[in-house]
Parts: sequence; C-alpha cells; structure tokens
Amino acid sequence: MYQGWKVTLAGAGVNFLVGITYAWSIIAAGLTREFGWTQTQTALPYTVFILCYSLAMVAAGRLQDKAGPKVMVVWGGIMVGGAFLLSSLFITPLGVAVFWGLLFGIGLACCFASVTPAAIKWFPPSRRGMIAGIVVTGIGVSALLLSPALHLLVQLGVRTAFVVTGLVLLVGVVFLAQFIQNPPPAIKETREIEAISSKPWHHIFKQTHFYILWVMFCITTGIGLTFTAHMHTIAQTMASYEQGYVMVIIFSFFNAAGRITSGVLSDRLGRGKAMTLVFIVITFSLLLILTIRSPLMMGMAAMFLGLTYGGLFSLFPAATASYFGVEDFGFYYGLVFTGLGAGGLFPLLAGRLYDLYGTFSAVFSGLLLLCLLVIVLSIYLGRREKEIMRSNKPAAL
Repeated sequence: MYQGWKVTLAGAGVNFLVGITYAWSIIAAGLTREFGWTQTQTALPYTVFILCYSLAMVAAGRLQDKAGPKVMVVWGGIMVGGAFLLSSLFITPLGVAVFWGLLFGIGLACCFASVTPAAIKWFPPSRRGMIAGIVVTGIGVSALLLSPALHLLVQLGVRTAFVVTGLVLLVGVVFLAQFIQNPPPAIKETREIEAISSKPWHHIFKQTHFYILWVMFCITTGIGLTFTAHMHTIAQTMASYEQGYVMVIIFSFFNAAGRITSGVLSDRLGRGKAMTLVFIVITFSLLLILTIRSPLMMGMAAMFLGLTYGGLFSLFPAATASYFGVEDFGFYYGLVFTGLGAGGLFPLLAGRLYDLYGTFSAVFSGLLLLCLLVIVLSIYLGRREKEIMRSNKPAAL
C-alpha cells in the first residue's frame, strides 16, 4: 500500500509538470502581443498538440503495457522538455506547431498513458475512481500554481518562457519517473480478480459502449479545450476583462478540485450516473458563457467549466477500467482518448470563426447543442451499466 501511494504521488507530480500546457492561452497572448499572431495562428500549435497527444495515446498505452511505465515516462520527459527548448529557436506558427505541438503531444501521451495505469493497478476496483482522480489532479494544480509564474516569464519574453519551462520539465519529469512502476505479480493478482477472461484486445471494437464513450469524450473535452485555448480572448471580448490569466487560475483551481470530486462521485454513484451529472453542469456553464456581461459571470463560467472539465479525466479512465478491465488498460484508454484528438479541432474552428465574425456566440451555441446529445448518451449508458459489467465480468463499481 505504501508503494502504491508512492507511485500515485509521483504520477501526480509528473502530471503537475506537464500540466503547464493548460496555460497555453497565456503563451498565446504573448505570441499575439510580441509577434502579432492571429487567433487562428495561436490555435494551430494547440490543435496539432491535441491531435498528436490523442493519437499517440494508443501507441503509448500499448507500449507501457509491454515495456512498463518508467521507461515511457523518461522518454516523455525528454520530449516535453525538448518541445519547449526547440520552440524557442523557431518562433513561427509553423515552427511552434511542429516542435511544440508534435513533440509535446507525443511526450505528454507517454507520460499520461503511463502514470494513471501504474497507479490504479496498486488498488482495488472500489478505489480506482479516487486514485485516478488524485493522479490527474496534478494537471489541474499545475495550471493553478504555474500560471502566475508563466505569466511573468511571458512578460519577459516568449523565448525566455520557452527555455525556462523546457529545462524545468526535462529535469523534473525524468527524476519523478524513477518512482513509477507496476505492482509485482503477487499484488497484481489480488487486484485483478475482475480481469476480463479469454477476450482478445480487439473485442473492444464490437462493444457499443466503446463508441458511446468515445463520442462523449470527444464532445466534452472539445468544449473544455475551446474554452481553455481562447480563455484570455473570451475574457477580453465578452467580459471586458484584460487580466485573462486570473481566469486561467480560477479554471485551474476548480479543474484540480473536479478531478478528485468526480472520481469519488463515480465510485459512489456509478460511472454513467456521475457522467450525466457532470454533463448537466457543463450545459449550465455554456448557458452562462452565452450570457456573460461581467468579469464575475466570466469567473463563474471558468469555475463550473474547470470543475467539470477536470472531472472528465477521472471519470473516463475509471469507466474504461470498469467496462473493459485493466489487463490492457493502457491500450483501451488510449483508444477512448483518441476522442480528444477530434475534440482538438474545436479550438481551431472556434478561432477561425472568431477571426471572421469577431464573436464566440455561434461557437458556444453549437457546443450547447452537442452537450445535450452527450447527456442523452450518458443516461443510456447508465441504464445499461449493470449489463455491461456482467458481460465483461469485472468486479462491482
């Protein structure tokens, strides 16, 4: 149990460092001010990052299942640090898209696909929502604590911010990787009593609930990504508030809180019911954004979206483990996680529409309709949850 908590906390530490990506809007504001980039141009590296991140999760998940999490996190640390360092040498829309978007996306996938599976394998099914929540909370806390520091660095110059951030990530992630490992066989056997028996990995493609999970993850993460990528501009144009980094801090605080809260909630209510509740709050948040008239309302929107967006990253891995088992969890969750790649197109489209029309109203109206769809899907999934669990023979939630 002590070793399990050590792995959990080290995983949270890795996520804390790589979670700096959620403060991209601060870097984007610096690129616009210092180099004259448009909203479309600042959204391009972020979109490339999301696509590479989500697609690489499949391969990274499979590799960590085979090679172990420690090796993958070390390689991830090298790539995320290198992404910032190389970007400091090529500060153009194409250069940052290639070096930051591509390298950081792959590196983050190596880290993220390894730390959560390694941690939850040390604990019984009844605690996996909570453990997943603790590990991914590191990402939310990162943006909360590192946003002010990043804001100061960007004020000194975007190039300076890239160099300092890259060095910190390179050293910190590689160091923490030394504490991350899978449980030994004796412990694994006691934790894996619910493992799916005699089912090949490709059986997931025959399961309707896999596609439902994918669509829900795509839409809900796409909503959160759109808000985070353009948060600074949304604050300026819709709330007449110039201190956009304050909204990043608010979002980040509740992002962190939502990860543990949603994980515990899903352990208590079941995965489907917890998702329905979270999606309803997202819908309310979108309605709030469409009526923003003051910094206070903007802060409330950032609070609710942060709370729910963070919760997605504890709800979906816990649901994946419950519905498909943990024997090949890295690969299974990697497949679900590709939904984030499709969701990563949302910020690019939102940036383009803003450049054309000067408003985000149409964007968030469309996202509101999509959110109603995922509520319906989550209700359906919740009603079928017991049947799904029986068919795959995992332990109770």
